[in-house]
Formats: sequence, structure tokens, C-alpha cells
Amino acid sequence: MKRLAATILCALFALVPLVASAQTEPAATATALNYTVMDLIRFGGWVGYVIILLSVVAVALVIEYALSIRAKTLMPEEEHNELKRLMEETDYDSIVAKLGNKDASFLTTVVASGVKERDRGYDAVVKSMEDAADVATGRLLRKIEHLNIIANIAPMLGLLGTVMGMVNSFNQISIAVGGVDPRRLAAGIFEALMTTVMGLIVAIPALYMFGIFRNRVDAMVSDASVDAEALVEPLKNHGT
Repeated sequence: MKRLAATILCALFALVPLVASAQTEPAATATALNYTVMDLIRFGGWVGYVIILLSVVAVALVIEYALSIRAKTLMPEEEHNELKRLMEETDYDSIVAKLGNKDASFLTTVVASGVKERDRGYDAVVKSMEDAADVATGRLLRKIEHLNIIANIAPMLGLLGTVMGMVNSFNQISIAVGGVDPRRLAAGIFEALMTTVMGLIVAIPALYMFGIFRNRVDAMVSDASVDAEALVEPLKNHGT
């Protein structure tokens, strides 16, 4: 159900630019111009298409993060049970051997890093676990940083497209013969502003989702760290 909910959310996120663009269409009156969604997208030019590409990348990232940053991935129950069994059997070597597994979860990596230092005392175990948790957490935060980058780049690209459109619009007016038609100026500004609208439409959801995943990382890391400390509790009496 969680995967289904995440997929639905991402699908809605992907439709946001189109829906918002459709809402900007003028009302069907005798004096208003009726543009299709594709017309509004074309107004953005190549910058608009780059922004649309960023929105597709953002949707793909949201889907990937929703599937990879969760309790079942960072601290799966089966791995927890296996680690608990190995600790009870004092099979520490089997736990340490899991460090070489690239598919090891966050929980397994932290516990194995601590068990590796068991002969140096419990304080060394805790320190090693903290270091391993910090490294793994930093890796997760760098991973979701891509959403934050998109959230910052999208409005900047929108502003770039708007400035380029305004420059082109005023340039066309400057070389026009006769007086300046206000409607022509307004039409040029309208087209130029579309990239700013598109950039904000992509940036706002991307920034929101970045905040959600950052909070999820903090919560998952905290829970996994507490779980890991509970698993290595027997090492307090190791060697005594």
C-alpha cells in the first residue's frame, strides 16, 4: 500500500506542470486568446523544455527515494532477527563478515562496524558504530540532495527564460516600424513569464519532497541507531 501511495503521489507530481499550465489559459470570451497546454509549453522555448525534463527527473527521484528510504530497506526485520541470533550465539565473525556485503542494510553496517571493535572495549564499539552511522547518514543525505538542487535550479532556469524572452520582445519592438502596439508588448511579456511559472511549479513540489525525505532520513537513522545499540548490548560484558 505504501508503494502504491508513493506511485500515485509521484504521478500527481508529474501532472502538476500540465494542470497548472492549463489553469493559466484565459477564459473563453470574445476578446481572450485560447491557448492549449502545448502552446503554453512552447512559449517557454528550449528553457521550458529543460524545466520539463527536470520535472521528469524529480518524479523519478521521488519514486526511487520512496522505495529505498524506508524501514524495510534501512533496517529490515529479517536482518534484525539474524543479527540478534548471531549475537546470542556469540558468532561475531559472521557479523563482521557482513561488512564486505555491498547490499548490507544501514542496521547491519552499523552493528557489524561496532562488533568489529569488540576486543577494544565497549566504548570503542559505540564510537565505531557512531562513525559508521555518520558515514551512512551522509551518504543518504547526499543522495536526496539532488531534489534540493532541482528545487534551486528550476526557478533560476525560469528566470533565465523570462529574461531572454523579455530581451527578445523589446528587441522586436525596438525595430518595429511605427508606434508600439501595447498588445504586442503584453503578448511578449506573457510568453516570457511562462518559464518563470514553469520553474516555480517544478521547484515548489521538489523542495517540499526534499524536506519530507530529509525528515524521513533523520527519523529512520535515529530508529536504526537505537536498534543497533540494543543489539550490541551484550558486548558490554565481552572479555570480562
